[in-house]
This record gives sequence, C-alpha cells and structure tokens, in this order.
Amino acid sequence: MSTPYDVAIVGMGPTGATLANLCGEAGLRTVVYERDPAPYSQPRACHLDAEIARVFQQLGFERELRDLITVSAGMEYVDADGVSLFSFEGFEREPLLGWHEDYVFVQPQIEAMLRRGLDRYPHVTVHLGVPAPPLDALLADASYVVACDGATSPIREALGIRMLDLQYHEPWLVVDVTLHDTSVPSLPPIIQQVCDPQRLATFVPSHAEYRRWEFLLHGDEHPDPWALLAPWGVTPSNADLVRAARYRFHALLAERWRGGPDGRVFLAGDAAHMMPPFMGQGMCSGIRDAVNLAWKISEVWNTGRGDALLDTYESERRPHAEAVVHMSIEAGRTLARLAADPADLPTPDSPDPLRWSRLPGLDLGDEFPVGHLLPQPDRLDDHLPPDWVWVAADQWFDAPDGRMVVVEPRATYGHRAVLVRPDRYIASCIRA
Repeated sequence: MSTPYDVAIVGMGPTGATLANLCGEAGLRTVVYERDPAPYSQPRACHLDAEIARVFQQLGFERELRDLITVSAGMEYVDADGVSLFSFEGFEREPLLGWHEDYVFVQPQIEAMLRRGLDRYPHVTVHLGVPAPPLDALLADASYVVACDGATSPIREALGIRMLDLQYHEPWLVVDVTLHDTSVPSLPPIIQQVCDPQRLATFVPSHAEYRRWEFLLHGDEHPDPWALLAPWGVTPSNADLVRAARYRFHALLAERWRGGPDGRVFLAGDAAHMMPPFMGQGMCSGIRDAVNLAWKISEVWNTGRGDALLDTYESERRPHAEAVVHMSIEAGRTLARLAADPADLPTPDSPDPLRWSRLPGLDLGDEFPVGHLLPQPDRLDDHLPPDWVWVAADQWFDAPDGRMVVVEPRATYGHRAVLVRPDRYIASCIRA
C-alpha cells in the first residue's frame, strides 16, 4: 500500500510502547500517538512473568530491566490471621525461559524504559501530548492501525465492536504506598490473597520501597485507607501514601479483534480484553498481543505473502486471553470461597515440572512441545535471528527448508530439532 507508514499505533502504555519497539526492531515505518506527554505517574500493573521479561531482553533492555524489577516469591491464599491455606505454586521448577517465573515492578519506570527505547529507531515517529487523528485519517497514513488505546478505546467504539461481559464486577480500593524503611514494619515477602470474611484483600510486596493492597469495598463505602492499613502496621509514620483509587474490577472480552476496511485495524491490550488483577496477567496479556501481532505484520509486509496470516492473531490470542481472564476470575472467586469455608481448597492437577508453563501454550494442532515457548539456556535468544529458526540437538541436523540452524540440545525437549517462530513459540518438531 502506498502510505507514509506501515503501522500506526494509538496509545503508548506498556502494550503500545512494546509494540512500537517491536515494529522498530523489525524495520517497520511506524507512527505512535499518545495523548499523555509523560508516562502515567501512578503505579497500576505491578507483575510480569518470565515470558515478558524475555521479550524485554530481546528488545535490548536486559541491563536496564534488572534494576527495575524484583523477583517475586509467588502467591498464597491466607486466612484472616495470615495462616497459609493454599498456593498455586506448590513445587519448584527450573527457569526454562531464562528468567525467574515472577517479578514485581513499578509501571511508570517500565513505561519510561520502553519510551526511551524508541529513540533508537529513526523510522519510528512518536507524537506525544496530542490526540490521535480520526480513524479514517490513520488509515490514510498507515497500512495497519493497532488500537492500544485502553479500556474505553475510541477506535473500538468507532468500529462498533462490543465488549462481551464475562460476569465479574466488583468494587475494590487499590492502595499503594512507599515505605520509609523496607524492613519496618515486617510485611510478608510473598503476594497474599487474604480470605478474611470481614473484608477480602490482596497484598503485593512490590519493587523497591513500593507496597500495594487491594481491599474489597462493601456497597458505596469510602473507607480511610490508613485505617485499612493500620492492622498491617503501616501508618503515616513509616510510609507515604502514593494513591488510594477506587476501581471496579471487570472481566470483558472484545467480540472480535480485527475490523475496519480490509481488516486493517487491530485491537490489543485493554482495548481487546480486561480482567481482574488476581493473577497479575493484565499487562502480560497485552504484551503477548503485541509480540504476536508484530512479527506477523512484519512477515506479511516483508514477504508479500498476503495478509491471511494476520487472521491468526485473533485465532491464537483471543482463546488464550479468554482462558487467562477465566483463570483470573477463578482466582478472585477462590478468595470468597475460602473466606466462607477455609477447608474448601482447590484441587489442581498434579504438576509436571518439565511441561509446566504458567499459561497454556498456543494450540497449533500438534503434540507437546508444539505451541510452547522455546527454552532459553544461557541467553540462547541472543544468538537467534529475529526470524524463523531451527534449534537442533546436534550439529548434523540438516534443515529441510534451508532455514538457519542453531545447535542447543537443552532447548529441544529431547527432540532432534524444533522449528521456532519469530515469537519464540515452537511451531513443529522432528523427533529423534
């Protein structure tokens, strides 16, 4: 198409900023519109997992990232007295993806990192502090438009795409503080879901001096946040209040993720899905959208193979995101269930540490490990091309399609070779 840009991105939160960096890395002419001149100052998302850390590594942020994240000890459900009832993560596992399984962070710091990264790409144009043009103007300037414009998404509204209600709506108060001394008071080192029948709550020991609580609200009450924090030993004498914001936690999913003339508009991040925060997967899901979409736009643009590949963005990401939303709903409802009856414990399947992954892999129509992420021993990604590649168990493997071969036997799950997509998901394998 004869347009000034290959991709126009509306919104530069974590999803949009990651997508812009991925497009920049792929050499796509990209324009980004963000109405806020600086990253939103308040912490919102606070958890990322190994897959997302790996994405940031691939974008060249590893050195900077390590100063902005803290390894998380996981999550447990506790009773009103803090006694552990249940943990989703009752076994140890090897960090297959090259990173620990869970981290906490402060969102404005991550957003600032991603924005600075865009300075590396002369073919990425960023407009800050101005609203995006109307959709028809965006489509006149770019071959594809990606709406990363949040929960209220004007682009989604312009396309007439409805949000499907997955029936989870609860009012919560989110309270963030910074501690004057991170060792005082003595707070749990692990994320806790507090199953207190008087008031359900979540505690997150976030990065550096940041700590977060979420408290279920009863009706239209407006409690004093300091009164809610006092039982935890947190007072104005040892902490500063960063924010106390009321939220209605939702579970919503866009009925379709592609629209506009010739299917040139895509939804990503909160514009496509919203979920309660109990599994910490809201931002992670948006970044997975960005990764999935970026390599497919790049491949279509660079190979001229037609854009049917772009239909697989929704067919892969939508079911995955919906599964994560339901997982988050169940994690929230488990709070209430255990508060009513601490003996009503979930009974998860017995874990298989070799095949375990935090989120379900893509269903690419074959047996394990197809659809799962490639392991990353010794920073393997740093030696892989940003393209399709075979990873083989031995140096005598001849690629049947002439693609590049990298030898790393620790990454093939015991197979002779695995074919890896640009997003590091395994597309097929050759058994030994």
